[in-house]
Amino acid sequence: MKKRNSSSSRLPELGQSSSSSSSRKDRNKIVDLAQGFVGSKMFDWIITGVIILQAIALAIEATPFVNSAGEYVQLFEVRTFSLIQSLVIAVFIVEAILRMVALYPKPQNYFRDPWNCFDFAIIVLSLTTAGQFSTIARLVRLLRITRLVTKSAELRAIVSTLVRSIPSIFNILILFSILFFIYAILGYHLFRDVDPQHWSSFLTSFTTLFQIITLEGWVNVMEPIVTTLGPVYWLYFASFIVIGTFIIINLFISVIVRKSEEAYKQVQRESEIPLTQHEIVQEIKEIRRILEELEKRIGDDDKGKVK
Repeated sequence: MKKRNSSSSRLPELGQSSSSSSSRKDRNKIVDLAQGFVGSKMFDWIITGVIILQAIALAIEATPFVNSAGEYVQLFEVRTFSLIQSLVIAVFIVEAILRMVALYPKPQNYFRDPWNCFDFAIIVLSLTTAGQFSTIARLVRLLRITRLVTKSAELRAIVSTLVRSIPSIFNILILFSILFFIYAILGYHLFRDVDPQHWSSFLTSFTTLFQIITLEGWVNVMEPIVTTLGPVYWLYFASFIVIGTFIIINLFISVIVRKSEEAYKQVQRESEIPLTQHEIVQEIKEIRRILEELEKRIGDDDKGKVK
């Protein structure tokens, strides 16, 4: 009787273990499907198409036309536009859920990627501004278009380059500001009586120098100075253009080029597709099969030597 009781008590345990293993298999299938779908090109094309649809809807909404009565009316009906907005938000939510499922058993890793945080912030803003604060809601709709950046590795590299270049560019801007300050004060004291239109104050001189460094009409600014004070004063303009345009701006370019190389290397590292759990299991099985074949061959060789 005790043996029967013990065997009967094991039956529920076996049932529970089998049910848990089957649920685990189902979970793994769902995770594998999510990983395969999220990692496919079709998924990226779907999200990109939805973002482009949002952009087209915003452009059409901002395109009025003249009706027969001569009044400007919106080309896009309110119902159609609201339907597209709901569709876009729903697709973004489904995308975020699929990406989290694909990262199971650690869905929190979704928020380790700054681009995912950006996408999630757009979803939250879209939901919180729905139906109120029309101006903020329009701005959020425009933010959805910026999600095109996250769909292209090249665009992500460019944005990453700009972000990484900010500290170095800030130092160059300080040097640039010092150069502007020196030449603005010098130009004010040298040319304010000759050409008060361009050099009457510090701010006016600063604006004039900005025009000169763009190489737009700088000859017209220099001409009355050289004509009145003498040709030696062209050195003022030539030195400012050489230092400002050809040296400092080239420093900007060099910093951005150096940071872009780092950004592209990071994009290449991120583009390496990691193995899924299913692929790892398949590789382990293949390794086991090869080891078993080697063991059989070694055993057959040993038997042959004994004979």
